[in-house]
Amino acid sequence: MNSLSIHLIALAVCIALLVTAIPSVYTLDNGDSSLEATEDLPSVFLAILARNSAHMLPNFLGYLENLDYPKDRISLWIRTDHNGDNTTAILAEWAENVKLVYKSVDLKSSDEWLYPNLDPFEEHDERFVHVAQLRQEGLEAARRSGADYLFRLDCDNFLVNNRTLRILMDQQRAIVAPMLKSGKDAAYSNFWCGIDSRGYYKRTPDYIPILQGTQVGCIPVPVVHSALLVDLRWAGSERLQHWPALDGFTGPMDEVTHLAYSAKMADLPMHILNTEVLGFMVKPEDYESLDHAAQDFLNFKLENLVDHPPILYSQYISRPPPVKNNLGLDAVFMIGLVRRPERRNRMILSLDELNFNYTLFDAVDGRQLNQSYLDSLGIKYLPGWKDPWGERPMTFGEVGCFLSHHMIWQQMMTEGLDQILILEDDVVFEPYFRHDLTRVLEEANRITPNWDLIYVGRKALHWKDEQLVNGSKRLVWPRYSYWTLGYLLSQRGARKLLEAEPFTKMLPVDEYLPIMFNVHPELEWAAHFTSRNLETYSAFPLLVHPTHYVGDDGWFSDTEPPIDVLNQIRERKEAAEKAGKIAEKVETSHQAKIREQATQRQIEALKAKLKPKSEL
Repeated sequence: MNSLSIHLIALAVCIALLVTAIPSVYTLDNGDSSLEATEDLPSVFLAILARNSAHMLPNFLGYLENLDYPKDRISLWIRTDHNGDNTTAILAEWAENVKLVYKSVDLKSSDEWLYPNLDPFEEHDERFVHVAQLRQEGLEAARRSGADYLFRLDCDNFLVNNRTLRILMDQQRAIVAPMLKSGKDAAYSNFWCGIDSRGYYKRTPDYIPILQGTQVGCIPVPVVHSALLVDLRWAGSERLQHWPALDGFTGPMDEVTHLAYSAKMADLPMHILNTEVLGFMVKPEDYESLDHAAQDFLNFKLENLVDHPPILYSQYISRPPPVKNNLGLDAVFMIGLVRRPERRNRMILSLDELNFNYTLFDAVDGRQLNQSYLDSLGIKYLPGWKDPWGERPMTFGEVGCFLSHHMIWQQMMTEGLDQILILEDDVVFEPYFRHDLTRVLEEANRITPNWDLIYVGRKALHWKDEQLVNGSKRLVWPRYSYWTLGYLLSQRGARKLLEAEPFTKMLPVDEYLPIMFNVHPELEWAAHFTSRNLETYSAFPLLVHPTHYVGDDGWFSDTEPPIDVLNQIRERKEAAEKAGKIAEKVETSHQAKIREQATQRQIEALKAKLKPKSEL
């Protein structure tokens, strides 16, 4: 054997020894370049209860998959029963597809309906007991598994921070929950700050500061629920239980309060963590039906899209093909600037969620306009027009907005479209948008079949003076309004808007529409348009609103001047009004003094006339 062979054998032995010394599985810790041995991490028993959750399960499971904790350290325990929807089938598909991804998957389901006289969402004592027993079964299974942690989640909990599990572990508490808000301004969350003497929820002044983040930390509270992490290695954790209730407990029959009471008796404080955003939850409601629950979650997703990325969807669940329709409308147009992809993408996601067949209309960009191009179109501005608020001329952004709407009106005529919906890209849809739009269309076509235009979004300046249309519950006669956020348009209405030849006397489109239905307060402007008979209505209440209002964080406009310019205009206007009032007061005082002096002279002259001649 030569020296080269000896060196190769020695190198092979060294490599073999090195390999045996390295743990078998590694993961990167949230982008950190250091390697982490997963077998040294605590083991987690993840317990999930699901019931009538088909509408949100793919999203819940998407966030679960996104947790950065090694999946070979997570054992899944899932129970589902009493479903009136597709929950069981979704969980079965998911469990089959992830059985080799996680350490273990234990799924049991039963759709046997034990409560024939109750609807799917009705709560009752038998159901409370059943859920408490399932929670207890999961707790005991976690203990038998030898897991270090029990991580409990409900299907309406969405952990948007993929490090949530690690962050909770870092708190080194026996019981800790991630604070989950149920909406931007909602007051519901997954913790209580007070319990009364009977074991029921008690409102306390500590709750709102924790919820709103003015009090921050890993904070002791009497109750956490829905999503929580239990360290099963803590002394006393063996005394935690959901069912049966401990002796001495006098509160409601509920697994939440049972667990909280047992934690108190075991001297294991519960904590809520609000140091950063970890996730959100859907507020439980008294749903009338499964469809009502699904619609409510759709509302939640649409609201979430305003300031957040789209909600995740599981990669292990097949997506059913969407069933799209436009509620009898010939087309749905969404106007958006190409250079505003964040707005466009949000609207695409929203309209997809709403199952519309929509047309993306590339808005005319005011930044690309110039006067030569406008002259070639024969555009002339309305004589004497100034923005009523800012007292400024029309901007190229406003011209581009008008041209975008005008092009759709023309397309409507060219293609022979009878009724359409036009939306701008900065709207948020009100809850139950499809349902309410259906009702608005039904009423309009039945009560006012000759309608030309129906606002679904606008800024109503005199809404208190607007009257319901006779025989309608959803339509009003609109007064002077701003904005063209969204409106329904008939072919007859499009014809009227085009035949008025607005290019020869252009003003912003949201000023043009009130002129055309003859409610504009500036009569001199309106006089330039001889036919002002656009039969116009408005949905009541409105179906879309702006995503942001002037001054809100995140507000910007491609038609209005920047916010700092608007503020300067407002300040100048307020200063001018204040100066005018002072001048008016000074003028009034001066005029009063003159009148007083004149009156005094008149009195003296009258006295002189009345004196006897002997005194003259």
